[in-house]
Amino acid sequence: MTLLPHLAARLFGAPLLIARPKLEVILAVLGPRLGVPSLGAPVASTAPAPPVKREVPGIAVIPIHGTLVRSTLGLDAQSGLTTYTSIAAQLDAALADPQARAILLDVDSPGGESGGVFDLADRILAASSIKPVWAVANDMAFSAAYALASAADRVFLSRTGGVGSIGVIAMHADQSAKDEQDGVRYTTVFAGARKNDLNPHAPLSDDAFAGLTAEVNRVYDLFVATVAQHRGLTPAQVRATEARLFFGQDAIKAGLADALGTREDALAQLTQTLAAGTPAQPRLSLLTEDPSMTATPETEF
Repeated sequence: MTLLPHLAARLFGAPLLIARPKLEVILAVLGPRLGVPSLGAPVASTAPAPPVKREVPGIAVIPIHGTLVRSTLGLDAQSGLTTYTSIAAQLDAALADPQARAILLDVDSPGGESGGVFDLADRILAASSIKPVWAVANDMAFSAAYALASAADRVFLSRTGGVGSIGVIAMHADQSAKDEQDGVRYTTVFAGARKNDLNPHAPLSDDAFAGLTAEVNRVYDLFVATVAQHRGLTPAQVRATEARLFFGQDAIKAGLADALGTREDALAQLTQTLAAGTPAQPRLSLLTEDPSMTATPETEF
């Protein structure tokens, strides 16, 4: 049994919280195998860093590396995927560990699926009211990864690290011209006017385009509200980033990060804070009663 049809369903026609350059890498690798050639120029890509093995006394380090998904279907080892459920399990373990007085999120991810990310961000936010939770962009915390990092009490980024990409993207691949060239004609029989929306073997209809756009905007509203709440910004300030990637002092000026520093710098400062017995940058705000902050889109790429 091949997993390619399922991968195609997760790539196309669903809102993604992923940086565009990484999306091009995925498309370049998987596109020809999915029957959709020339989706992007091949780009070299390295596997995500392995989980940190050296423990710092009193601090649990949780790696958030690679492309983020709700589930991997056994592809994580070969595809550099990390699931929201595995991150949540590590978070729960750190909260339950009496030896772990604080948590550091070691983030190096371009983002990924929308389904599940806001639930996990809520859990990180709740965890920060129990133990200090800091994050470091080491080197990138983009899109879905930034949604998670923004829930931390304090966000560091390395000198070459970046944050942001607060946006949502979805694609539809129209293979009808290729089907015609290959001498294949697909006939779809369906009931319900919108049942055949996003069919890859036909051009995207106006209604289907409008529906997909509405879903992208819905998820974007959730993303904006989440970051605004976590970072103490207004929704207008978050929208004004226009999904840009921010680096260095520009990230701090935009309110998306708090300090420049390596993973080791973040660990050292967090250790000093714990030793001093002072609050580690207390949470700006807790979850609101706004239902839009807790509703989670179930779409996946």
